[in-house]
Amino acid sequence: MSTAPAARPLPAPARAKRGPALGGWFRRQFVQPEPVLAAVEVRSDSLGVLRLGREGGALTVAAATSVELPEGCLKLSMTEPNLEAPEVFRQRLRSALERAGVGPGRVALVLPDPLVRLTLLPPGEALPRGRDQRDELLRFRLRKSVPFEVREAQVACLQDRTGTGGTVVAAIFGPVLHGYEDLFRSLGLEPGLVQVSALALLSAAPETDGQDWLLINWEPGYVTLALVRRGWPLLVRTLTGASTLDPREVSREVATTLLYHRERLGGSALGQVLLRSGAHPAAEVVASLAEPLGFPPTLYDAWGRLRHGELGPAGQALAGAAACLLGDRP
Repeated sequence: MSTAPAARPLPAPARAKRGPALGGWFRRQFVQPEPVLAAVEVRSDSLGVLRLGREGGALTVAAATSVELPEGCLKLSMTEPNLEAPEVFRQRLRSALERAGVGPGRVALVLPDPLVRLTLLPPGEALPRGRDQRDELLRFRLRKSVPFEVREAQVACLQDRTGTGGTVVAAIFGPVLHGYEDLFRSLGLEPGLVQVSALALLSAAPETDGQDWLLINWEPGYVTLALVRRGWPLLVRTLTGASTLDPREVSREVATTLLYHRERLGGSALGQVLLRSGAHPAAEVVASLAEPLGFPPTLYDAWGRLRHGELGPAGQALAGAAACLLGDRP
């Protein structure tokens, strides 16, 4: 898939209130560098590359492309290295980079949700200021909830500065992350920003005025449900396995989440439901979810702040990459 920019202006700087500032993890510099303009999104069955450009001060989609991964190339796992055919993965990635015109340098890396364990700490819990002390405390807190050796975990967190939303903690098994990073570096790419799909989508989503809302990130092999209140996640669930391929099963999980929202979280009507549909045709998924929701969900649009041409299927396949690049900007 590829696109060329069309004459559609970037919205004015005074934007609507945005979602939670869940920007990149593992920033390796004390001073935030200039935001990256290229992202690679890893999916269970494909690789997508998005490159942004600038025209007259406005961000544009310079190139968007996706290549399929053969069966057996990649295995999504939280506990084991994912690249089962690394040379095939490298060749497909090189092909996608060439098609998108992305050369050596800094890129954003967007990984599938099942690779990361997300934990929500309650409001008011103080964390040490020093990074080493903070990470050590987080590893201690996560030691019984992660399925891998916590001492080998890479951890990152973001606290709600208003003091009402608690802390989002993300943990990924070091060998899993390093497998991707090392392969990228073998092609001259430096992952200057690493993110998971759902957090990227949350970071760039428009906020509703005082109403809770739901994100459904439905990708091949998994679906993530995230409830958000006042710009901060209340609940994040990632479901995996064969049941996530069945719209009826996913509809039941959505209904259960809505019940939990009402009875346990004191929620009322949702202000919006945003759907990223990468696993099935969008029309089919929207229809299947309308019954448990009581209204059709809105397809996630990660492209509204960009000039772009006709995106076609790339609009949903690369939604995480676009959200990651845009969510990294103030």
